[in-house]
Amino acid sequence: MSEKPKKIEKKNVLYLVIAGLLIVIIIMSFYIHTLRNRSTTTIVTAPTKTSSSVSSASSSSTSKYVEGKDYTVKYSNDGIVAKSSIDEALSNVGLNNFDDDMDKDSGNYAKFELYFNKSKNVIVEKLYENGYQNNEPTVIIAYDLSTKKQIEGHIGRLYYDNMPLVYTWTNNTVQ
Repeated sequence: MSEKPKKIEKKNVLYLVIAGLLIVIIIMSFYIHTLRNRSTTTIVTAPTKTSSSVSSASSSSTSKYVEGKDYTVKYSNDGIVAKSSIDEALSNVGLNNFDDDMDKDSGNYAKFELYFNKSKNVIVEKLYENGYQNNEPTVIIAYDLSTKKQIEGHIGRLYYDNMPLVYTWTNNTVQ
């Protein structure tokens, strides 16, 4: 005696569709999670207190240069201006990529000095390329914290003379 084939019930089809959707959702979640982890970057920062101590080696495994060995970062902004404002000014003008700043083909800088002009709410960035003379900066840039824009044109001494030094980056590999 042969058995008749069972008919597929609607209830079983519903369970198969739900199981299939769950599998697709799990696969998509894993894919999105993998993409997010792949595009994550590591930002290395220094302490905000004024001190002569230098932080340990960079935690980024892809960095060509190591903080403390190849370059030194010193924040001296306590009670003057927020560290986030300094970092914003550095990022806006592209001075936050130390590998590029030290590279002889792109930046080749010896040091950066940032001054804060409280009355104008401006951070003035003095950039010294390797081989600078008489303690004169090669380039002076000003970033307006109010408008979130770089100030165009000549930046006169009134912007930075007698203003507090709030940040220094020094290339330790410069002879």
